Amino acid sequence: MNTVDLTRFSSKWQFRFNFFQQHGAPKEPGFKQAWKALSFGDRLKINLNFFAFFFGAIYLFILGMWRKALVVIGINIVLIAVSLVLPDIVARALFIAMNFLVASSTNYSYYLEQVKGNTSWNPFEGMF
Repeated sequence: MNTVDLTRFSSKWQFRFNFFQQHGAPKEPGFKQAWKALSFGDRLKINLNFFAFFFGAIYLFILGMWRKALVVIGINIVLIAVSLVLPDIVARALFIAMNFLVASSTNYSYYLEQVKGNTSWNPFEGMF
C-alpha cells in the first residue's frame, strides 16, 4: 500500500487528513462523535473550506480536482437554467446551498484524492 508523506502539506491540511484517517468519512457515526468533541474552530476547519465556498469550481481546479470541478460547473449550469423560472429569492437560496455543499465536501474530497488516490467524478463522495 502506498503511503503519502503528509509533511508536504500545510499544518491545516495535515490536521484535516489525520482527522479523516482516524474517523473516516463525514457520513460515518464515528466521525460525527469525534467531530462533536472538537472546538468550534476545529469543527469549521474540518467541515468547511472558505475558499471553496467563495470560488467553487475555480478552487477545485487549483487543488487539481478537475473532474469534480467540471461536475460542479455542470450542476451550476443546470441551476442557472432552473433559476430562470424560479423567483429570485429561491434561485439565490439554491446557489447559496450549492456553495455550502461544495465548501463542506472539498476537504474530504481532497483527502480522498491526495491520500487515498481516489479520483472520482463525484464532488460529494462520502458526504451522504
